[in-house]
Amino acid sequence: MPVKSSLLRKAEEKRGKNHSLKFQFTLFFILFVIAVYSIVIITSLQQLVGITETIGYELGIPIIEETGSLIDGDSFEALSASLDPLDPWYEKTRLAMLAIREKTNCIYLYTMAPVEGNIFRYIIDGSASPDDVEAFSPLGTEEDISDYLEPVLRTIETKNYQISNLDFNTQWGWVVSVFAPILNSSGEAVGVIGCDFKAVQIYERLWSQIIRQLVVSAVFIVTGFIAYLYLVNGVNRQNQRLRELKEAAEAASAALKDERDTIAAMKDALKVGLFFMDKNFIIQDQYSKFLETVLGIKNLRGKKFTSLIAPSIRKSEITSLIEYFVLLFKRGASGRRFDEKMLENLNPIQEMVYTSPETGEVKDLRCNFVPVDRGNGKLFVLGNIQDITSEKKMQKRLAELDPGKNSPIK
Repeated sequence: MPVKSSLLRKAEEKRGKNHSLKFQFTLFFILFVIAVYSIVIITSLQQLVGITETIGYELGIPIIEETGSLIDGDSFEALSASLDPLDPWYEKTRLAMLAIREKTNCIYLYTMAPVEGNIFRYIIDGSASPDDVEAFSPLGTEEDISDYLEPVLRTIETKNYQISNLDFNTQWGWVVSVFAPILNSSGEAVGVIGCDFKAVQIYERLWSQIIRQLVVSAVFIVTGFIAYLYLVNGVNRQNQRLRELKEAAEAASAALKDERDTIAAMKDALKVGLFFMDKNFIIQDQYSKFLETVLGIKNLRGKKFTSLIAPSIRKSEITSLIEYFVLLFKRGASGRRFDEKMLENLNPIQEMVYTSPETGEVKDLRCNFVPVDRGNGKLFVLGNIQDITSEKKMQKRLAELDPGKNSPIK
């Protein structure tokens, strides 16, 4: 009996150890899968928000650039002090801003001046007509901008463009905003230009993907646990379940790729040739797909922009263009604000005749460039290239029909 009791005790201890190891392995497996998918979800969320902000930056910069060219800092400062609605400069500028907003897809276009703390005062609102009491803010209207105070203050402090996060505003919902400083003749920031875009569709798509990934993660964990129970019964079943896990992982990866491709398609749908260029004039990874159509060249990532257009312009213009880009990078590094009209006039390829080195197709192009500080010392130039061949042909056709009315088409 003592011998039998000893054997039973050892058997029970062995079974206990096996159960303990089995539990530990199972717990480790589940925690590992949860950790992996948490990282995947967080990374995907960050990428989606980053793409959302990039799209807002690419869409907002041209709008606030054009608006900034209308606003004289000294006149703005004087209007902020007088709050005189009969000031002729106020009405002229308001109508011009309204015209810009109506031809773009932003929801609000406005200027503000600081009052005290979180309180700012609307000066010129180009979002709507004055009879639209819901969308229009009259001259001098004060508002607490706590919901988006940080990027506005950063704009005033740095005297450079800033973009907000994907934020929820209690009045307008989910928005992405781009801001630019208004500087007087002394170089002081006396106000900001704001441009808002609705982001509710992006926000809904974002949460839809997160929920879908959570469901996929839960299914994957449960499937993995069931697979483990089969694995402990033999090598053959173990191999079978490992194949199923591999298939489930591939399916999950495919689902994640589909979602990323959907977001990438939003950027690629932009009908302008947008791209970031580094100090060596190299086109970066993220550029609008339409840029390939404009330049007639595929796979532009990593190619040198100046080399692509060199065959289409004179050597002297290449030298001037490089000096112009160097000036833009210096502007971005210093944080100083140069006269926008002066920079535009310095651009040697503001309008050019371009011949694609791959297709030989000849086009008329309009090229605009602006420095962008992405933080952490990362400076880029944002290029905006438009195909204006049709406009030029129409201009020429109109000039031939009526030589007395050959004003250029804008």
